[in-house]
Amino acid sequence: GPMPAGRLSDGTPVDLASVFEGVGAFQAGKIGLPRLDELEKKACPSCGSCSGLFTANSMNCLSEVLGLALPLGGTTLAMTEDRDALARATAARVADLIEQDLTARKILTEAAFDDAFAVDLALGGSTNTVLHLLAIAREAGLDYPLRRVDAISERVPHLSKISPSGPWHMEDLHRAGGVPAVIRELAAVPGLLNLERPTVSAEPLSALVERSPVRDREVIRSAGTAHAPRGGLAVLYGNLAPEGAVVKVGAVAP
Repeated sequence: GPMPAGRLSDGTPVDLASVFEGVGAFQAGKIGLPRLDELEKKACPSCGSCSGLFTANSMNCLSEVLGLALPLGGTTLAMTEDRDALARATAARVADLIEQDLTARKILTEAAFDDAFAVDLALGGSTNTVLHLLAIAREAGLDYPLRRVDAISERVPHLSKISPSGPWHMEDLHRAGGVPAVIRELAAVPGLLNLERPTVSAEPLSALVERSPVRDREVIRSAGTAHAPRGGLAVLYGNLAPEGAVVKVGAVAP
């Protein structure tokens, strides 16, 4: 069956962050070695990436938005029939894209990065996503300034809190509709997204979101019930960081 987040013997879900916390708790004498040992063995139960929205899963989700991965590629669990089917579909699409001469540079437009940052902010992704997205933009030959990210963050509501920001894990985000459902919620904000641009899929994002309802309103909120009116990341400027610094708003004191 699918391999969701780790579970302790009492059923508590745990992940990579739980191990980090466990090491600190052990050093402080708050838990014993048997508990730390159980955390180590159960926190990351499969060959997939760890089950929270850390850098790997954040970028995997954003690959969908950039248009470089098929829908649900970011959240489909490892070691499942769905993952195998996705791999087969991906191979078939690669052959089609070569035939159509639809290259990565044709997909990676400024609009694609705008949308990726919007979804990133709605998900409250890792601060590392800013480094990676700007690096990809540079490789794609785009001049994408950091100030543009902050301008987007002021318009994007924070819709989802996946571990380490909240109690949910990747399987919950997937069950709730995944990245397409998040895109659908953001599409309700006028003028925010560009859903008709080219992607590796045979259809535009606009067609995808029409059939991607949110299936769990706790995991993916609407713009009207967002965790916060603006995105999970902000860009700060000042004498300490004249070229800008990225901060995870939800994780620091106001």
